[in-house]
Amino acid sequence: MDVKLSIGGEDVGMNKSIKEEVQKDEGGAPMELLENKMDSLEEEEIWKSRRERMNNALAAAQATGGQDPTETYAAARKLADVIERANVEEFISAIEGLPNQTDLFAIFNFLGLWSGSLLHIAAATKKDDTLWLLLAYVSDHFIAAQNEWGDTPLHMAARAGGSRATVMLIRRASNWPNVEDKNRMLRMQNKHGNTALHEAVLKCHVHAVRFLLKKDLEPVYLKNKAEKSPLYLALDTKDSAIHKALFTVSLEPSRIEGLPPIHGVILHRNYDLLGQILRKDTKLFTMRDSRGGNVFHLAAFWNDPKVFKFLQPETEYLAQEQDNNGDLPIHIASKRGHVKLIHKLHLVSKWVNGKGQTVLHVAAKYGKEEVVRYILKDQDLRLMINERDDDGNTASHLAVKYLHLTALIHLVLDKDMDPYILNHEGLAAVDIARLSSQAGLRRGLARILLSSVSNDRTDRFISKPEARDKGHAHEILPTKEADAVINTMLVVATLVAGGSFAAGFAVPGGSNGSDLASKDDRGMATLLDNRKFQAFVICNTVAMLCSMASVIGFMFAYLTEIHISIFGCHLAGLLLAISLPPMSAAFLIGVILTIEKLPWLAIVMVILGSTFVLVITAALVSPFVAIFLSWLPRFRKKHLRPIRPLISSLFRVYMILFRIERTFISDDSKVHRTASKTSTSPPDGDAED
Repeated sequence: MDVKLSIGGEDVGMNKSIKEEVQKDEGGAPMELLENKMDSLEEEEIWKSRRERMNNALAAAQATGGQDPTETYAAARKLADVIERANVEEFISAIEGLPNQTDLFAIFNFLGLWSGSLLHIAAATKKDDTLWLLLAYVSDHFIAAQNEWGDTPLHMAARAGGSRATVMLIRRASNWPNVEDKNRMLRMQNKHGNTALHEAVLKCHVHAVRFLLKKDLEPVYLKNKAEKSPLYLALDTKDSAIHKALFTVSLEPSRIEGLPPIHGVILHRNYDLLGQILRKDTKLFTMRDSRGGNVFHLAAFWNDPKVFKFLQPETEYLAQEQDNNGDLPIHIASKRGHVKLIHKLHLVSKWVNGKGQTVLHVAAKYGKEEVVRYILKDQDLRLMINERDDDGNTASHLAVKYLHLTALIHLVLDKDMDPYILNHEGLAAVDIARLSSQAGLRRGLARILLSSVSNDRTDRFISKPEARDKGHAHEILPTKEADAVINTMLVVATLVAGGSFAAGFAVPGGSNGSDLASKDDRGMATLLDNRKFQAFVICNTVAMLCSMASVIGFMFAYLTEIHISIFGCHLAGLLLAISLPPMSAAFLIGVILTIEKLPWLAIVMVILGSTFVLVITAALVSPFVAIFLSWLPRFRKKHLRPIRPLISSLFRVYMILFRIERTFISDDSKVHRTASKTSTSPPDGDAED
């Protein structure tokens, strides 16, 4: 094993060069203790004595052969305890107190302690004298030995903030013969992906950070397992001194791995640092994330207007850059519904994204009603209303396609909206609503809204002959879908019929018994003369008969061919809808009859029950109203245009109350989004107008 057996003349104590490096790094701060140790003859004598004692102990260990691992661990554990609680003198005394046959070299190079080796422990506890002593007796490769967490002694020193320990370890590594190996220790990463620089930044040890940066700048670009470089980690510390140490050095932003630091500055809302970066390093300011977004894309997403104060003539080109999905910052603001940012950006930004979509297209696609309303009120932006994207779709086409009815209402009510524009598939907005494969109330409401401004287009069947087959097929419910609907409705109707039948015999108050009642009153309901009971009987009977009729209707529909099944479904569905409110009312009346002697409780039940009966009735009636309106000829005529805002407003209130305006859209970017690479985007010439 190649080790030093003694400390040479230049190695006595912590020499002046180390002292000077630490003092220079710490800005000339007084280090009285260090100066008292290093600048006096007494210090030299002390270290000479320590050297002799260590050499004597090592000489006794030279003849030692193999040593049992348990003995090595026990001795190393004992010395580790001494390092943690005592100084270097006691550490040497502990070594001298070990048995003569102890293998000191095996102990010094033992890596099985809780923190690694004695070198790790000395660095972590900032026992600089002990560390300096140990460095003379360990192998070269052991300087960069990693413990079970992947930490080297340099990681431990940087985490502890030991400036002198950091200097000692780096100077010891500088004696390695290979130049690349000298920087290898500075770039080594632990199991969390952190280098020593990462650790120093995390613990806010600014002097260690400055020294490590001076020795090797490469680690500042490296990412850890959390995709964070030291530059990004510095933002989490919120320490201005750390920020200054890292962001004032000359950087190559294209080499930075992981999350872009400039995006972290925005997320931490550190606007002062953002301004400093813009003034010092424009390339760092223009970095993009893995999705191609720059600072203004991110600020538009989070609705951070303060970032747009940095939208200056030299940075306006960033507002015209597309991300990997083809969107500009103004389109991101439109997706998120940030009207104020759209107002600010539309003066310096292009109107269309990579798909040829305007801000209005995006707002309609994502259902941002407030953005649609704002654009249609703006004299310049409202010109987008009939613009078509690369697929030929207008904003109305997209609002119908994704069933965002609150946005569609504003488009329909605008007098400049052209409902007859065809996309590249030859479809107008109303055709998309009619031919949509999505079933449900929203599709029906979309058809009603668009039918109010556009008549049937017979030219569609000429320009696209296949539309004849689609139109005919759309009028016929597929057999599998019909069976599923019938089965579901049949189960519901059977449950209603069973509940109503049971309530008809288990009436509130019970019946007159055979012993106490007269012959004519036997078996009669005890509350027969009560008007509430009479209302209960009527409601329950209506629910029973309608539900039974609907059961028969659904059974009939299930057993016949498809055209008759559709008619049977509609009729049985209407009867089932009629049966549910009376059934609810019968239950409410029955409860009130049993508690009417407690007035306050009866009043609460009346209010609560009536509210829900009205809600149930409205929910059941609304689809039939929608169907009625869709077939009401007068609703489609232009001379009744003034009533469309009223009907549209009613639709809007209905959608808000029942929260049916919910369609989730995932961006269809074809770019791999898990990449963590970053890039810079300096302008190539003048920005586009």
